[in-house]
Order: sequence, then C-alpha cells, then structure tokens
Amino acid sequence: MCRTTTLPPLLVSLALLVALAPTGRTMSQLPSARSGALCPPLLPPSGTVVTVDMEVDLRDRAYHAAAGTTIIVSAGTYNMEDYVHVVNDGVAIRGATGNRGDVILDFGGMEGGHFGILVAADDVLIADLTIRNAQDHGVSIQGNDRPTLYNLHIQDIGDQLVKVNPLGDGSEEGLLACSRLEYTTSAPDDYTNGISAHNAHRWVVRDNEWYRIRTPGNAPVPTILFWSGSSDTIVERNLLVDCYQGIAFGNYSHGPGDHSGGIVRNNFIYSSLEHDVAIEMTHAQDWLVAHNTAILLNPSAGLWWGMEARCSDSQGTFAYNLTNMAIINREGASGTPTGNLTNAQTSWFENAAVGDLHLVATATAAIDHAAALDDVTDDFDGDARPIGSAPDVGADEYGMPPPAAVTDLRVTHVVTDSGTLTATLRWTAPAEAVTTTLRYSGSLISQVNWATASLITNTLPGNTEIYVATVP
Repeated sequence: MCRTTTLPPLLVSLALLVALAPTGRTMSQLPSARSGALCPPLLPPSGTVVTVDMEVDLRDRAYHAAAGTTIIVSAGTYNMEDYVHVVNDGVAIRGATGNRGDVILDFGGMEGGHFGILVAADDVLIADLTIRNAQDHGVSIQGNDRPTLYNLHIQDIGDQLVKVNPLGDGSEEGLLACSRLEYTTSAPDDYTNGISAHNAHRWVVRDNEWYRIRTPGNAPVPTILFWSGSSDTIVERNLLVDCYQGIAFGNYSHGPGDHSGGIVRNNFIYSSLEHDVAIEMTHAQDWLVAHNTAILLNPSAGLWWGMEARCSDSQGTFAYNLTNMAIINREGASGTPTGNLTNAQTSWFENAAVGDLHLVATATAAIDHAAALDDVTDDFDGDARPIGSAPDVGADEYGMPPPAAVTDLRVTHVVTDSGTLTATLRWTAPAEAVTTTLRYSGSLISQVNWATASLITNTLPGNTEIYVATVP
C-alpha cells in the first residue's frame, strides 16, 4: 500500500547541476548572435508610447515628442527625406520587432543623401533598427548625456558612423552596445571613424561588431576613437574585422591631456586587409590595455608593431595581450608591459580567417599563463576568469565555464512503496542552461563528491523545472 511520508534523509542529498551554454566555443556566440546577459532584449516601453509607419511621421514625432515618449517604428524600409532630430529628454526611438533588420532607415546615399539621426537631448534611446546611407553621420550626439545606442546596424555612412560632438560640458555616460557597424567596402573619403567621441566621459562601447572601417586610400582613421579631453572610456568585448586601424585613446594631432583613464579589454581584432596598429594610446594617461587578442596579417609598409603608446605624456599598462606583432613605446611614451605574448599563430585559434579568435587546446603558450587583474574578471564571451588554474592571455578563456548548481531545489511531493522513493522535484532553471543533471547520495552532495554520487539522469533539457525522480 502506498502512503505519503515525511522526507527521509536520503532525499535531502538529491542535487542538480546545470551545464550552461559553452559561450566560448563557436562563432554563433560572437556579438551578432549574443543574447542573455550580454545583449538581452530591451524591456517593453513604459509611459507614453506612439507607433509610426511613415517616414514623415517619424521625423515629426521625433522632433515634437514630449519628454519620456517612446516612438515605435513599424517594420519596413523608410526612404528618409530628411534627418531625424530629437530635441526633448528621455525620448526613445525603437524598432517594433526587436530585430534590427526589420526596420530600415535609408537616408539616400553616402554622397547626396541626408544626415542621419541628430540627438540634442539627454537620456535618449535609439534601438532595434538599421541606419544606412546617411551623407554625414549615422547618429550624432550633440554633447548630451546618457545616450543609449543599442542593437543597431549602422552601414555605409558618409562621415563618422557615430559622432559625439564637444558641445557644452561634454557627453557623459553614453552606451554603444550590441550593434553592428560597417562599410560594404570603405568610406567614400578620408573623413570617417566607426565612432569619434570628443570630450566624452565614462562612455562604454561593448559587445559590438565592426567591419571594414577604412578609407579608400587607407588613411589612419581609428575605428573607435575617444579624444579631445575624453576620460574613463571602457571599450570591451568588441569584434573588429578588416578595419584599417583599431582602438585609440587620444590623437597624435592633439596635445597632452587628450584622454585620461579608461580600459580597453577583451576585444578581438583581426585583419587580412592592409592595416595600421590595432590599439594606440596617444597623449593618453592612466590607461589599461589588457587581455585583447589581435591577429594582424597585412601590415602597412614599415609597420612591425601592432599596439603602441605614443608621445612622452602617454603612460599606462599593456597587460596579457595576445598578438602576432610587437607592442612598443614611441616618442618617449611609458607603456608598461606585463605578460604580453607577441608570437601568436593563426593555428592557436578556432577560425582566425573569420575573426573567431577563441583559443584551441594547442594554444598552450596562452592558456593559464596570466595573473588575475582586478579590472578584468571575465572574457570576450562574458565567461568568468579563470576557467583553468589561472587566467589565459588574450581575450578568450579556453574551455567551458563550470556548470551552475541549482540553488532552489524543492521537493513538493514524496511517496514510498516497497523501499522505493518517488519524489516530485521543482527548481528554477538558470539562464542559458543546456542540460540538467540529477544525482543522489546517502551523504550531503557538494562539488567535492558530485562525480561519485549516483546518477538519476543527465539528459534533461536545460529549461526543465520539474521532474519526478525515483530513488531505489
């Protein structure tokens, strides 16, 4: 006869372990496909929400919207007849579906077209859409604070794809994230950058893809440039492919104090086209360039280095970067080197030819050869460092992160019959879980004895949150 009973000691030792998605292993995890903690969908809008489906209405609403209004742009291609001008604080312009490819704002051409989106207000959000073929800038911030540019595709822009102008007391706490910025071939002339930010402070540029940011004549234009008194910039987890020049704090044409503070970390930089340096610190002080991976295969004539500090007022640290070219100081700069590797081979990476610079098992010179840095606690994929005995040199931590343990395992019903115990178990599935494993033991299960505990199942899908377990 079956009977309901109190929970015996054996059941207390049931435990779950969840294998998370191996974020460091495939190109599907590069920024274009990132999701979850790094690039989650935006929350639904609150407050006043209006929907537009005509380009003239978009421009009208953007200019006249009251502070705090969200403008939802219906799916479609909009042939813009002028620029979009935002003048009131807290306005958001968002694509309707969350898919940036579903809403396309086409401004008519890199030459002969219109300006893109002009932001002249604080706390503005531009998200979930494509901006292409603008004559001047794709998005221009007029010295305003806390702009958010998120999940955008900005393509083929006449000048800078994103511009932050040095108006007022500068732009503070901006975010450019989870976006793709590119030229189909190159800019139409020498006046371009992926982002050029003047007098910008505490900006974060993260989890973006940058392709072919370059000029027809290979002028040295940085893809990511913060200068003109900018400070405390964070540039992390970006992918740069076939861009002529990479990331720069400060500019050689300016003088001392062009940039202060800031961190460049966990970026992948690859070029098979002709290129200049991957990272440059010029007239810049108190910076950290750490755990970046740069594979540069076609240097401009006379170039034998891939990262540099330049000018006597430049000082900072190059730490645990992985590259195939030298890291140097020029013109009296003081970039302190720590644990960098400058002899990387393309065979050390999953697929360098497409920018996939995740390490493979044979990259033993890089794996577990760094020391922990307080300012670099994760890697290109957001995986916690270290995965092995010590952090890896470069932007990627080789291997899969440790599985996550379920922390709220609950027993909601238990029945015994002839010595067999059947229990209904419930728990909350961790985000991005792939599989769930259930084990039991006569003693308390911990990480130490997990592997020796008896297996009940290891085939549950990661999103499972209920299971009826039978323990003999």
